Amino acid sequence: MNSEQLQNWLTEISEKFRGYEEKITQQKISTPNYQRRLEEIGVETQYLISYLMNNYENVQLIQPVIAQILSIYFKLGIGRFFVLQLIPSLMHTYLLGIAKRQKQSISMLETFFMAVYNEEILAGGPSCEQMNKKVEEIRVPSIRYPSIYHDPSKFNPYPEITQMRPNGGTTVQNIVRIGPFSAVDRINAENRAVVLTRILKSVNEALCYMCRDIVCRSYCISMLILAKGGFSYPESGYRVKVLQNKASDEEYGDQSKKPRIPLTSFFLMEALNGIHYSIFNGYADIGLRALDAVHNRAQYELYGDVLLITNALHDSLQQNQSIRMMLEIEPGILRQQKKTAAET
Repeated sequence: MNSEQLQNWLTEISEKFRGYEEKITQQKISTPNYQRRLEEIGVETQYLISYLMNNYENVQLIQPVIAQILSIYFKLGIGRFFVLQLIPSLMHTYLLGIAKRQKQSISMLETFFMAVYNEEILAGGPSCEQMNKKVEEIRVPSIRYPSIYHDPSKFNPYPEITQMRPNGGTTVQNIVRIGPFSAVDRINAENRAVVLTRILKSVNEALCYMCRDIVCRSYCISMLILAKGGFSYPESGYRVKVLQNKASDEEYGDQSKKPRIPLTSFFLMEALNGIHYSIFNGYADIGLRALDAVHNRAQYELYGDVLLITNALHDSLQQNQSIRMMLEIEPGILRQQKKTAAET
């Protein structure tokens, strides 16, 4: 597909998305199956991703395509999920461009990320008329007492409450607030990590609405390249130990010759959410490779918080029940190959 063909296709699916959203509204469908709709255009979506990754240096060539993608994003609904599933591949392309000092070449991708970020941080969601920003709350219980999840009586909606106990002990429950995030009018070295991490969080929150064969594979490959780029550490035997004869011998290129990309611990922790989802949704092999790469990168960077998560995942994924769940769903490529073989 060339630029003109992609633009025509984007115009076509934009109209289809609009018609689908109108149908949802008219029929009052409470749980629309966005994932199935996006799977129907999975092949064309992969062409779109490949085209943007291969031609990002030609700003004039991809500018109209990026403009149409943003137009679809602002229509929300299925259009927003369609665009969010492109982000992992575009994110690693953008960061590689930064590492290669191709500032002019990645200008359109930078504009794209800035627009998406400024919408995703709104408290009312993208395209909300009110400009209030999101504030995320995380409950942090005292480690001196049993988990609040095992004792529902300890749930309390107030930020800081000291509970007196008959034996004289007290429990202080705190709420940690993250945000509000500030809008940005440009992306620079100071705010880049925050912007990309927040966008990645939005992608993770919507994974169940996206085409698995697009987002899972591109997510894991992107994180594998980002975490392993510029390093020559070998892969551990963990993947083969878990998958055994189901482990693939597919190669993903030599990442040691690519530029080393700075990654924060917050970005890697957010990336682990998507990797974990991919492992149990048909992409266990590449997901475990990405997990291994993030673990090795965290060891190099001395990111204790990331290592805490990767070690926990390494332990839990070796359980027999987890292994069975990993292998329940096959990648779409394998399903299509089996279908073709059966037909012939």
